[in-house]
Amino acid sequence: MTHHDKFTHTATALLPHLGGATNITTVAHCVTRLRLTLLDHTALDETALLTHPAVLGLINTDTLHVIVGPYAAAPLATALTQLLNPSVTTTSHEVARGWEPLL
Repeated sequence: MTHHDKFTHTATALLPHLGGATNITTVAHCVTRLRLTLLDHTALDETALLTHPAVLGLINTDTLHVIVGPYAAAPLATALTQLLNPSVTTTSHEVARGWEPLL
């Protein structure tokens, strides 16, 4: 499995536990976390997320922080964004579905 495939596979596995593609409105990342804006936080399966080996922790506030570590945050954000919007080819810090990347 290539580096890219590994992160795409992980993002695909996490997506249903995040409430599905229609529940995510923005994807961003910092050094160690995915930062997700969700339509419905009750659609989360926190137990499933926390038992996934890629997830080190969660902080569920207005923005959901999925702690994945410094190696995985940026490539997982890119993979998740591309699953949500396949036309996006950027690795910018924040990408909102249906909008141009913020640079």
